[in-house]
Amino acid sequence: MPSTLSKKTKFYYGAGYAAWAAKDACFQFFLFFYYSQILGLSASLAGLAALLALIADGISDPIIGHLSDRWKSKKWGRRHPFMMWSVVPFCLGVFAIFNPPAELSQWQLFSWYLIMAILVRTSLTFFTVPHMALGAELSDSYHERTSIAVYRTVLGFFCGLLIQVVAWFVLIPHATAQGDLASGYVSTGVFAITVAFVGMLMAILGSKSRIPYLHQIGDEQSHRPWYSAFSDLIGLMKVDSSRIFLLANLVIATAIGISNTMLIHVNSFYYGFSSEQMGIFMLCIAFALPFASLLSVKVSRAMGKTRAIVLFLIITALIGPIPVLLHLYGFLPETGSNQLLLVVCIFVVLSQSFYIAHANILGAMVPDIADDLASQNGMRQEGILNSAMMLTQKVTFGVGTFMAGLMIDFAGFDGVESASEVSHDMMLKLGWMYGPGIAILVLVGAWVYSKYSLSPERYMAIRQQLDGSISSQL
Repeated sequence: MPSTLSKKTKFYYGAGYAAWAAKDACFQFFLFFYYSQILGLSASLAGLAALLALIADGISDPIIGHLSDRWKSKKWGRRHPFMMWSVVPFCLGVFAIFNPPAELSQWQLFSWYLIMAILVRTSLTFFTVPHMALGAELSDSYHERTSIAVYRTVLGFFCGLLIQVVAWFVLIPHATAQGDLASGYVSTGVFAITVAFVGMLMAILGSKSRIPYLHQIGDEQSHRPWYSAFSDLIGLMKVDSSRIFLLANLVIATAIGISNTMLIHVNSFYYGFSSEQMGIFMLCIAFALPFASLLSVKVSRAMGKTRAIVLFLIITALIGPIPVLLHLYGFLPETGSNQLLLVVCIFVVLSQSFYIAHANILGAMVPDIADDLASQNGMRQEGILNSAMMLTQKVTFGVGTFMAGLMIDFAGFDGVESASEVSHDMMLKLGWMYGPGIAILVLVGAWVYSKYSLSPERYMAIRQQLDGSISSQL
């Protein structure tokens, strides 16, 4: 395999993460609020639908990961066929979930949300699991894998931010001015589909030239039955590097699920921001991307991936609650002011710089673990490993979304339409749950990551073992 990838190839490959970013933007920031505050679905039911959809989707993850691991196609390789099959059903599913039939009852609306969410998530799994597995195969270099992950993560964040900025600055304000707020969310769904479609095609066509250089599998692996996916999934927990990695993901995904689901409620009712101010809030995260990219590359080279990711999560947890608590106890400018927005944005840029840097390194760890697995069982299982990572993220994010729904109901936000209707008791409950509560979960995740033992030195030994095994077969 050629040791160095062109920047063009990395860019095209990374653009595929636009699909995941579009789904995240819709499900984490718009759909929950759209269904609970505009369409009138109970927040608890909206959270329950998100959780059940993730659990149902999770069943498909290991199966698709296993099938893509064992797939053989001379022209399209192991990953690309699945990526191609996903494009149309994913785009149709996103359109449908933003356009439920009129006059539905609570349980009918719940059912529509649940069924369409399962369609969107399952069809995206056909793209994302092979796409992530493809990224793990593009290079055998320990440090270049970080570079590949940076391209993917940064482009994903950029596309997610693009969707939100267009929504908050253009689509939702225009719909509000027309007296039809719901249409702004529908238009946001259409724009998200467009971004995802372009990114998916770029990744499929732009990475096709790398197919001849990707890892090949033996006949034994190619004939393994589909149901062995579940025994393979269990087998990941027997390997130290994958077990620690997946457990840490479980904790962090739960924290992010709570955080992102509550974000619009916090910005709208806690800080009192307008839609344009929320657009600025999301746009400011773009300033974190260059610093996060530099941090992830430089610090991981200096400290190793494990210590770098632990450091980044600790700093994220320490910075995150500061503006929440300062505002709760009256140390920041008044609710809804541009001065408050400026202060909050400064803290957001700082915390997101370290969180995104952690995400960059997270993506670079997966190929290393795949090599560790291959050295122990002789199989290339990038697909099953990435499916396990996504399964933990989806299920625990669903748990986080469900918990966020319970928290919002507990804080008493049912029927609230503006920040002026929020009482001190509601502020107190929301502030402590959103600030220190999430930070504690992030610190627990950092502690779990500290147990990860796949060091650069151990990885080099594994790589030498694998290279020797390949040479002996030639």
